[in-house]
Amino acid sequence: MRNIKFLNNIAIIVLALSTVAIPAAINCQQNYTLEAVSLATDLSQMTANISDRNLSGPPKTATVKAVHPQAFPAVKVASKPKNEATPPFEHIINRAAATHEVDPALIKAIIMAESRYNPRAVSKRGARGLMQLMPVTAKSLGVIDSFDPEDNINGGVMYFRRLLDRFDGDVTLALAAYNAGSRYVRKYGGVPPFRQTRTYIHKVFKYHEQFKQEVAKIDKVA
Repeated sequence: MRNIKFLNNIAIIVLALSTVAIPAAINCQQNYTLEAVSLATDLSQMTANISDRNLSGPPKTATVKAVHPQAFPAVKVASKPKNEATPPFEHIINRAAATHEVDPALIKAIIMAESRYNPRAVSKRGARGLMQLMPVTAKSLGVIDSFDPEDNINGGVMYFRRLLDRFDGDVTLALAAYNAGSRYVRKYGGVPPFRQTRTYIHKVFKYHEQFKQEVAKIDKVA
């Protein structure tokens, strides 16, 4: 009888404990679930914040390791477009300048100041062509056609070379003589006091600097 009563008491205790344990387990599971949801939400928010900061912040510079040029395939550089403008009469000027040992950039500057590269130019005094040769001067230089660019440039460069030699390589005096005539340079013992001549010399030197810079750029690229 006592054993039966003891067993009944144990059954009551077990039933009571199970009644308490089940809700506790349920609560515990709910807590774990809520914590998992909360953690996932926090991680999602953190990821969004990091992405926002990466997008709005300055870009990071990656460290680049040196690579030997042979690691890359050879690349063929495109040639100069055929339709790209070449300085007019470039080959004629360079050839004449080399023949008479004159700076080609200086010859280009003289042509620019004289005719602005117009091979058909004629001045009020009758000077003709690119380097504005007077008919008498052209004839003395053996120029057959002053309107022919090659004839005109060859004659003009030859004439300027003679002026350089006459004035001991003084470019300023040679330019003054080319514009006003050698007799006026000798008469005034230097650059004549002619406004036109002084303006001409200034223009030639200005153009000379521009052409020298162009030549320097070409040499640098080459």
